Amino acid sequence: MTVLGVAGDWHGNLMWARARLADLGRQGITTLLHVGDFGVWPGPSGKRYLLGVEEAAASSRVEVLVTPGNHEDWGRLTDLWSNPRNRTENGVTRPLRLTEHVTVLPRGYRWTMDGRSFASLGGAASVDRRSRTEGVDWWPSEAITDGHVERVVHDGPADVLLTHESPDPPWATPKVTQILDRNPMGWPEDALAYSRDSRRRVTKALLALRPHLLVHGHMHAADESCVKLPGARHETRVWSLGCDGEPGNIRLLDAQTLSEPRRIAGA
Repeated sequence: MTVLGVAGDWHGNLMWARARLADLGRQGITTLLHVGDFGVWPGPSGKRYLLGVEEAAASSRVEVLVTPGNHEDWGRLTDLWSNPRNRTENGVTRPLRLTEHVTVLPRGYRWTMDGRSFASLGGAASVDRRSRTEGVDWWPSEAITDGHVERVVHDGPADVLLTHESPDPPWATPKVTQILDRNPMGWPEDALAYSRDSRRRVTKALLALRPHLLVHGHMHAADESCVKLPGARHETRVWSLGCDGEPGNIRLLDAQTLSEPRRIAGA
């Protein structure tokens, strides 16, 4: 049995990251799937965070695979993926190994573990983009495109789909649905439209791949639900994760059964 960790929305919080990686290491878990807003940030603070995570991951013997969120340095990621050495002969983007133990997955990336197929579709809509500065702490390339969706669904159904963005209701978890219905932060209509467009693409990927499990972050709402997708013979579980400092930020996943063998207390 291979047990994986899944987490999201660490936002460059190095103390939280170190503690969670140590938790995993003590349990002998060697792979963490992170669903974005990990903390790939520009400048000295981003460098310190990445070096600190690398140190903690190496000490705990945990490999971190990141499905990037919206609050990442998409300028850097885009530049790296434009380099021919980070692409296949056919021009398909490869995973970016930022450090020995931290790898960022390209949108549409597919792989297999313990006989289960995994798909990664990073990116999301920053509803607060109007308060950010393009090229400093916001990049338009955070957005998921139809091309990204086409790439991730090209090879057919997957057992697990990892996204940062949430799908639309009725496929969203109850807490996420409540946030979308109530708009508690009072985001303006143009920001809400930007978010709807992003969720529409994630929903399109979800309905095409019909996974057994979807894990996402972004909404900072720890919750889960079980839904029946059109055309699927099985039910799909949806996990929305909390953010750093909150319970429900990290969960465990049995890669073979796609069940949660146990909970991690306090996180």
